[in-house]
Amino acid sequence: MVKVKMIIHGRSNVISKLQRMAKANSEDIDVVLTENALHAQSLAETSDGYDLVISCGGDGTNNHIVNGLMTIASDRRPALGFMPAGSGNDFARIYSSGSLEEMLKRCANKSFHQLDLIKIECNSIETHVLNMMTCGIGAEIANTVNERKFKMPATFNYYTAIIAWLAKYKAPTLEIMFDDQKIKSDAFLAALGNGSYAGNGLGLNPQSTIDDGLMGISIIGNVGVIDFLKYQSTLKRCDYVKDPRVSYHKSAEVSIKVLNESLPIETDGEFFARLNPGDRLVAKILPAALTVV
Repeated sequence: MVKVKMIIHGRSNVISKLQRMAKANSEDIDVVLTENALHAQSLAETSDGYDLVISCGGDGTNNHIVNGLMTIASDRRPALGFMPAGSGNDFARIYSSGSLEEMLKRCANKSFHQLDLIKIECNSIETHVLNMMTCGIGAEIANTVNERKFKMPATFNYYTAIIAWLAKYKAPTLEIMFDDQKIKSDAFLAALGNGSYAGNGLGLNPQSTIDDGLMGISIIGNVGVIDFLKYQSTLKRCDYVKDPRVSYHKSAEVSIKVLNESLPIETDGEFFARLNPGDRLVAKILPAALTVV
């Protein structure tokens, strides 16, 4: 029998449904609810001995669980499955684990997939990214959204935060290096992703693939509210924005140095850090680092 830990975001509106689903399917599913933002990570860290951990939340919950699992030795690390139950659910737009029954069957048959992760290092801090990391305005938007979460509908929350920050954000100057390229830019946003979507369904990285050993890099220069409204449908379709202020790239490693102002960073929708002038961030792809159903 497959031994499963189901980690449910403690403020999800489908807790009862998920609990009933677990009880109906197996006696060997441990169901636990998160109590705060970092609780999912500590619950995942203590999953040695399980065959499967199921993340029941949004992108932030996925992020914390992935970072918890990465503390477990690779030969003992459980597989990971996803049951979207968050506000943005951007990773779910590109990857699905299917139903609970399908996850249990694939785990029992050892029918797994291998996904890449992005490892971030800055100021002696390390973290892993499953879906996408954004530098700049994206982090300010994520922080605002999370402060207001559960107080208003998700789409309204995201879009009002986007428009508010577009009207007042001052872009820092960044030095972005990858492969043989060096780009100096007043970047409103730099997005590094395995996934394609962030911000509740905006396709910032149409060039990204979750298992090709490379991360997508999208750099957006000075833009405003009118630009967002103009390209909104393009972003929702996850198409390439044809504008000289937007460039798309792929690489296995990226270095970002802050030249002036401060640079906020978010990882999978969770505020991570704020870098000062002179600080440097390094992002590296970890090919096939995560086993999923």
